[in-house]
Amino acid sequence: MSFDTDRNWMYSLSGRYIHLWQWTETAATDTVGSYRVKLPSEYYGKQLIYPNEDIASGLRVEYTAFSEPFVSEALEDTSVRASGTTISFNDDGDSASGYNDIYDTGDGLADFENGDRIRVIGSASNDGDYTLTADAGGARYIQIGTGNLTDEAAGESITIYQIPKAVSDASVDESSHVNLNRMLSLAVVDYIKAQMKETAGDLQGKEYCMREFWKKIGDNESNKRNISMSFPASPFAVK
Repeated sequence: MSFDTDRNWMYSLSGRYIHLWQWTETAATDTVGSYRVKLPSEYYGKQLIYPNEDIASGLRVEYTAFSEPFVSEALEDTSVRASGTTISFNDDGDSASGYNDIYDTGDGLADFENGDRIRVIGSASNDGDYTLTADAGGARYIQIGTGNLTDEAAGESITIYQIPKAVSDASVDESSHVNLNRMLSLAVVDYIKAQMKETAGDLQGKEYCMREFWKKIGDNESNKRNISMSFPASPFAVK
């Protein structure tokens, strides 16, 4: 596919289907059967068009879903990450140790600790979530005790990152964390306050809490977007 796919490929959701669009600098388009198709002989402006190139190696869509509402660690505390093309997988399930190993010749696994939950993405056969065993260690390897790995040599672009450990519903207590970052957790608190104010008949207090709720939601979204703007200035420019 094209270079900079995070910038020139976009999608929209339509029910259970994903519609894929291509961003092009210069194109004239027409609508054919609800699809925008680029016209071959005319060009103008920036457009979203129906893809005009083959996707030979398939398409990977990454997204998040909260299957566990409560976790034992704050999201900000689970920041260990390793990535590269030097990571390989070894199935030792039939050995005396019974463990599965993940190796990185680039020494990128040193910060993972025993008991960590990890997520593997980019592997041809081993994508998924795992828990590190008590025998994990070293800068170049980690061992898992949940799930099975498939032998895979280094070469794929692999990413391994830490994810929070889930808390079962029966074990939720005051030490548990909502499976959200700190800003969204504070927004949840404001929302609950708003509901309590409404129950007590304090509509003014409810409106205040809801304003605080939406403010935190907006702050969380703006924190994801870092936009820089530059303007040319002549010697006589007035700012």
